[in-house]
Amino acid sequence: MKMAPLVAVLLCLLSLLHGALAAFTERLTLRPLPAINQVLARFEFSVDEDALFPNVLRQIFDKHDTESLHLTFSVGRYADWRYGSAQSFSGSGFAHSPFGTRLQVALRGGVDVQQRWRGITAELGGIFSASLSQMDETVVTGIMSASTPRELGAFPTTNVDPALVFLHGSLAREELCTENLTPWLKMLPCRAVAGLGALIDPINALSGEYLSISLFAARSADGQWTLRQHLTTVQSPSKHNNARWSLGSLFFANEQPSEIAACPLATDSVIHTEDTKSLGVVTTDLREKSVSLANPWFEDWKTAAKEASAKANYKAQEDVVSAHRFVTGYGQVRGGIAVQLKNNHPSCSMHVFYHDVIPWYLRLYFHTFRATAGGSEQKAQELIQTFDFVPAELRGRPNQLRLEAVLPANTTLIFSLQMEKAFLRLSEHPPDANRGFDIASGVATFDVLDDELSTCGKASASPYFTTTLFTEPLLVPLPTPDFSMPYNVITMTSTVVAFFVGTMLNALLRKAPRLKQMMTSSPDAAK
Repeated sequence: MKMAPLVAVLLCLLSLLHGALAAFTERLTLRPLPAINQVLARFEFSVDEDALFPNVLRQIFDKHDTESLHLTFSVGRYADWRYGSAQSFSGSGFAHSPFGTRLQVALRGGVDVQQRWRGITAELGGIFSASLSQMDETVVTGIMSASTPRELGAFPTTNVDPALVFLHGSLAREELCTENLTPWLKMLPCRAVAGLGALIDPINALSGEYLSISLFAARSADGQWTLRQHLTTVQSPSKHNNARWSLGSLFFANEQPSEIAACPLATDSVIHTEDTKSLGVVTTDLREKSVSLANPWFEDWKTAAKEASAKANYKAQEDVVSAHRFVTGYGQVRGGIAVQLKNNHPSCSMHVFYHDVIPWYLRLYFHTFRATAGGSEQKAQELIQTFDFVPAELRGRPNQLRLEAVLPANTTLIFSLQMEKAFLRLSEHPPDANRGFDIASGVATFDVLDDELSTCGKASASPYFTTTLFTEPLLVPLPTPDFSMPYNVITMTSTVVAFFVGTMLNALLRKAPRLKQMMTSSPDAAK
């Protein structure tokens, strides 16, 4: 009878422990790409427990009254034709983002918005060792009246809440390095010591041709904390010269542990391996048993590579949908920007939203807007439903444009705007101004039309193409002053002054030899 209370207490503690464990899940999805000798890997970590939520993020939320934030770092560009759809066979998408750094924040209330934004960027920049403080009012925008955060590639895809202020900023020039990845790993409950986080080697991850890390943190109205951390990387097993690659040879360059086990705090720890032939998924549960990192993970890699390379249409295949952006014109004074939106689907029409942010020093002219579809301007006018444009302010807010259109099957829409490049002050140029100025990527969101869901339903179409695409970042040359002119002026002025002063001193202080001799000679000798 005396043991009954003790047993009850133990059961209560076990139930609480189980509740804490159920708040963290980790998942790894592997997609073999034998045709290009690459492997696409996506790590996903989810936290839904207050005790596991990082205190450093909690303090930022409380101090600046933040509802959610989404921070991404990326190097490289995701391409459907090369890596496959960003939609996974297991149901979760491959998180991808444009080159550089993006930050999206939802704030409660509209008081001191810019000051709170500056505080968030300064504190996040200190945590992740990034130059987020450069996201000032010249690159930060909100959402336009008719748009939603989803059109900006926000995660998760939520509707507009009138009580929230949504801000978005990008740095196309920010590089991803190990200093950004290390604090990201420290926010995992088991860090890089146990669980799937132990497979992430920062140096080896950066050696791949594509790497993207993201962090999404949110606080619900009832005070529930949510944290989502994603890492997507493309690694090459061929660099190890192994016909049968293992997890250890894929994720580690030098020293590696012997096996990998589930994080003790995780209630779900699995590895999904996609089978591109059967479109199935092989699941390995790390909670049941640990996995050796030395055992071959993909047995017939060479055979699969030969079969994939034998497909004549592999290199010729196109993305189902695509979005590209170009700089037109030449010179350092005038030019233009052109955007190509393409629907290559043979039978499905697409509803597309395009959103772009252009800095103030590129003066876009709204009256120069031109659009063509199949070479016809009339057809383009029929396809474009809305085109909104917010001009920039001098050394203030950037240009912001939004286009909504319907693209029938096998249709390409091209639109362009002319621009004038502003003359910047000497202090506004970066150290390598002759390289040019980086412009962040635009965002295009594609959806199957609702009236075609019966034949082109999202359930069947979305796994085969990425619905949110990012264009290429642009490198635009601006009028550049002669930075050597101050040096030339200083050198010339110093030379003139030195010549003048030297001549005057010569004339005032030096005596002629004959006069000097006469002054030093005796009076008798002078007679």
